[in-house]
Amino acid sequence: MYTVQVDPHTHTIFSGHAFSTIGENAAAAKKAGLLAIGMSEHYGPTFTKDPLGFGPMMNMPALPRVIDGVTVLASVEIDIVDFKGHLGFWDLEHPFFVPKEGGDFNSRLLDSRDYAIASVHHFNGMEENTVAKNTEMYCRVLEDPRVHIIGHPGRAPLRFDIEEVCKTAKAHGKMLEINDHSFDSKSNVTDECRRIAECCAELGVLVSVGSDAHSAWFVGQVGRAMGMLREIGFPPELIANRTLDGFLEHIKRAR
Repeated sequence: MYTVQVDPHTHTIFSGHAFSTIGENAAAAKKAGLLAIGMSEHYGPTFTKDPLGFGPMMNMPALPRVIDGVTVLASVEIDIVDFKGHLGFWDLEHPFFVPKEGGDFNSRLLDSRDYAIASVHHFNGMEENTVAKNTEMYCRVLEDPRVHIIGHPGRAPLRFDIEEVCKTAKAHGKMLEINDHSFDSKSNVTDECRRIAECCAELGVLVSVGSDAHSAWFVGQVGRAMGMLREIGFPPELIANRTLDGFLEHIKRAR
């Protein structure tokens, strides 16, 4: 069946340009028949004014794990910030946040998440992209054990070798996102989403279907993404968030 029990990609007012609270999102998720949502706030230079402002995301224990019958998963949508696949504020140094060996400034936040989404929004020099650069960037991000999902790769204005990225995702048990919000874009974006989905189907790569909701009204609304998957005969068993237990198991297996 082409249904999901988890919406892994939602935002609250904490992201700064979204309109609902986590309570409102949970209520909307319940109404949509979901068992879980991911609280995946933005973090990175594109949307985060203060790199130290991740305190509320770290304070998830102040929230019930289950709100209105819906499990709230701790996530983050962290920016990919260069062609080397660096994330968020990777090069920031601060005397109170000394990373563990091999880590960076982002590690404290990423290590506290149930899972992490890494997405391209904008970074300096992005206009100098090539297919080779873009492919290497996504592959490096997929090789980062702290990242589980590549967010809206069909919408980012960086074309890449889809097959190569899919092979890397499969090798590490990672997911590529089919983002319903991307279907608000022009046809070249939706066509790219379809090409990504077709390659995932052919190679047996997991996808995560998310709403990217920036208000409660769109939580769990993934009909366009699921419709496209249905059209191409996408194997339902490769939809990682088809069940909550399955989604959590895929996250656990990612490496």
